[in-house]
Formats: sequence, C-alpha cells, structure tokens
Amino acid sequence: MILCGEFFYHGRIVYCCVEIEDGLIVNVKRDLKGKEVKGVILPAGIDVHVHFRDFKESHKETIESGSLSALYGGVCLVVDQPNTNPPIVDVDTYFKRMEIAKRKTFIDYSLNLGLTEDNVDEIDKMLNVIERVYRVPAVGEVFLNKVGYDTLKKAKSKIRKLITVHAEDPNEGDVESEIKAVENCLKIGDFHFCHISTADALNLIYDSSSTSEVTPHHLLFSKNDVPFDVNPPLREIKDRVELIKNFWKIDILASDHAPHTLEEKREGAPGFPGVETLYPIFFYMVKRGYVRINDLVEKFAINPARIFGFDRYGEIDVGKYANFAVFDPKMERPIRAKELHSKAGWTIYENLMAIFPKEVYIRGEKVLEDGEVLVDGGFGRVIRKNSKF
Repeated sequence: MILCGEFFYHGRIVYCCVEIEDGLIVNVKRDLKGKEVKGVILPAGIDVHVHFRDFKESHKETIESGSLSALYGGVCLVVDQPNTNPPIVDVDTYFKRMEIAKRKTFIDYSLNLGLTEDNVDEIDKMLNVIERVYRVPAVGEVFLNKVGYDTLKKAKSKIRKLITVHAEDPNEGDVESEIKAVENCLKIGDFHFCHISTADALNLIYDSSSTSEVTPHHLLFSKNDVPFDVNPPLREIKDRVELIKNFWKIDILASDHAPHTLEEKREGAPGFPGVETLYPIFFYMVKRGYVRINDLVEKFAINPARIFGFDRYGEIDVGKYANFAVFDPKMERPIRAKELHSKAGWTIYENLMAIFPKEVYIRGEKVLEDGEVLVDGGFGRVIRKNSKF
C-alpha cells in the first residue's frame, strides 16, 4: 500500500508518498504513485500517562472505553498506570490485566508495574518473570507519599529500568512539595518525572539527565479556573505562566487521563479525563500559532517513543510503524463532553476549541474515518517482549 500527502517528515511538512508493507514504512519518496490522503499527516500520538481503571473501577473507565477514547484523539499507543483496584504490584495481576487488554484494546497498549514498600525486594524478580512475555515500559508512577526515598533508592539499585515518579514530597506544602521532591529524587539518580506543574521543578529536571512530563491542564488552567481537584494541584496564574514560558524545556506532553464519575469528583476524587482531547487541543494551538508543530510532534510522539523505548513508534520514517493521525485544519470545533468517548462523561475542556483527527491509521490500517471507528476492540496490540516494538 502507498499513501501520498502532506506528511510531517524529518522535521517539516512535505508532500511525499509512504510505502507500507506488513504495517511498517519501507519507503518514503516523492515520485511514488498511491492513494491521496487529504490533510496534515502527523505521527499518531503516544500518551505515556493514562489510568484506564477497569477491574473494580470499571464504572469509571475500562481498557476498552479508554482506548476507544484515545483512538478518537489520534493516539496509537498508551502507557497505562498500575494504581488500579486491585493495583498492579504482582505478577499475576499484571498478566490478568494484559489478558483483558489483548481482548479489548482498540489501540496498542503497554502497562507499568507498580512499586511498593512491600514488593521492592522482589521487584527485579517480578520484572524477570513478566518480561519473558511482555515488555514493561517503566516502574511507576511512584507516589512519594506511599513509597519513601529509601525504597526508591533501593529500587534504583536493583533494576535497570525507567522509574517514573509522582513528585510531591509529603513533608512539604503546595509548590514547595514538588520542587523538594524533584531535588531529593535527583540526589538518588535519574527518573522520569510525571505531570510537573512548576517552572522551578522543570528547570531542575532540564539541568539534569532526568526527563519531564507536563499535562495540558497544568498549562491551560490556573487554580481558580476549575472547581475540581487534581494531583498535583493546579497552580497560581503566575506559576502557570512561568511553566508556559518554559514550554520548550518539556520532554513529553501527557494527559494523565484519570476519569471519575461526576459524583466522585464532587466528593473530592482527584484527576481529569483527557486522552481524547490532548492532540486535538494542541493541533488547534498549532493552527493559531501558539505552538510550533515541531514541538507538538516532538513532545507527543517522538520523545515518548524515545524515552520509553518504543523503537518503531513516534516518527514517520522507514522502519517505523505506519501510525498516522490526519488533521484537517479547517475542522475546528468546540469540545463537547457529550461527543467524547470516555465513560467519565464530562471534561474540563468543555467549549475549548480543538481539531480532532479525521482519519487515524495504525500499522497502515485505517482505523478511524470521519468519526467512524473501522475496527473492533482487540485490534490493538499489547507490547510484547520479543516483538519489534
């Protein structure tokens, strides 16, 4: 199969034709003949921080509904987090969840392993067992209010694996808690820091060998803009402005998709759904000139693949999977919760302008066209250890 159109290729939008065999890009040239694809063709997104719930919290979200929501947002691969109910902190639960994903996921799926005070001494053995079958992208996200620095240090010494950290020091308050947590972690070693919300913490990470991740809600909203809680909390306007000024230092954009029912939100449950809206919001911001398209692709496709080790994802190039999100810049519209696909049924991004993808391809197969999903749950692949991921 050959697709031709305006592709994001080697750092810019160029007209070219992409030849695809067995889901992989095998040739990129201008003078091939193939099917014309109209729109701006970007690498499909990789969201490295989602909470797809399921198990005892299937009323909030499932792998099936969460992956469907991700597909509508132009995402081809997610990294799911282990703080489910029950949590993913042992081998049996890890395998059980991956079996669900194999049957239900619309997009490609991977899963972190949780770290606790109780399993740190066995974490290396658990990884050895799991990774005979599946590839574990990271250990974490590690909540420092549940796992102390000594345990984190022990885990770091035992495993050669990316560890992701929820950087809020339980002994500090507000903004200082994030900065102090990052400082303390950097004394231990290199980590991937989830949902950083302050420029000071971001600068510490930027000056180190660690990597950072920032969410849309910490970039777009201040503490008085949204009546619901999230961890880390939304900051003062001045903090948000400083974070935006340092946007170029961010390694990864991630949604931290954390769905709850509205009733649970009113009772104080922290977290916002967002896997479906991240790419559409930021592509609209590209159109308006607020964000460079290179920055968006880097932070939502290229860097997630590089940092988390998904070698065949993230770029449009020979040897990569043919994973594309096709955007028509004219198709801008306000976000409406009733039109989204998460079980949550609400969004803090209501009425923000966005451009949703009109087509999505995964491994060369068109899986979404003009709002219609063309595959069933189970089409997506779980990331296996011995596959060329």
